[in-house]
Amino acid sequence: MCDRCGCDADLNILVLLGPPGGGKGTQAKKIVEEFGYGHFSTGDALREEVRNETEIGKKAKAIMEAGELVPDELLGAMVKGRIEQAVGSKGIILDGYPRTVAQAEFLSTFTADFKVAAVNIAVDQDQIVARLSARRFCPNCGTIYNITFSPPKTEGICDKCGTELARRKDDYEDVIRERLRVYDEKTQPVVDYYRSSGAYFEVDGNNSPEDVFTEVSSIVSSI
Repeated sequence: MCDRCGCDADLNILVLLGPPGGGKGTQAKKIVEEFGYGHFSTGDALREEVRNETEIGKKAKAIMEAGELVPDELLGAMVKGRIEQAVGSKGIILDGYPRTVAQAEFLSTFTADFKVAAVNIAVDQDQIVARLSARRFCPNCGTIYNITFSPPKTEGICDKCGTELARRKDDYEDVIRERLRVYDEKTQPVVDYYRSSGAYFEVDGNNSPEDVFTEVSSIVSSI
């Protein structure tokens, strides 16, 4: 039943967990294409709220411009609104939320009547470092490349628009390892939270994206 209006509505909520560079975005895109789910990414959603000048966007913009983290209250309100909008659809993927146990507990307060499943994409840290340090992007059209697995046809040049590729500041090894340390400290407890909930699944993210999706799609079909 929908908490918003009390109607008999259903919704599958898929919480994608895993370290940065673990392949959550790739799998989310495949789930959208295969199952017709909506995709909620915290970063994308914040940018959209700011761009649309919503009340949440205005508050978030001021906080981000001050160099501070967006508080749980604002993120929670944004997530709750998106889930309410998704009621009656095939499902929604939460990518990047929850990041803390407090956020997971808040999410549970308004999703108890829906089907919630958490899928953790577990990947070895050394493999993540190798993946992310090989990542390049086009500053013009945004196309992402990996110089090891999916390089451009011409080294250093975007296939789509011919722009010289760039490297993100957070794709250098020292920065990557710090992000992984923070993930272990802050977000690993969320994995433990869902593991104890009974609606938890884990897949081996060290495998190819295709093999990972075979496992993920089986899970999505079962919920």
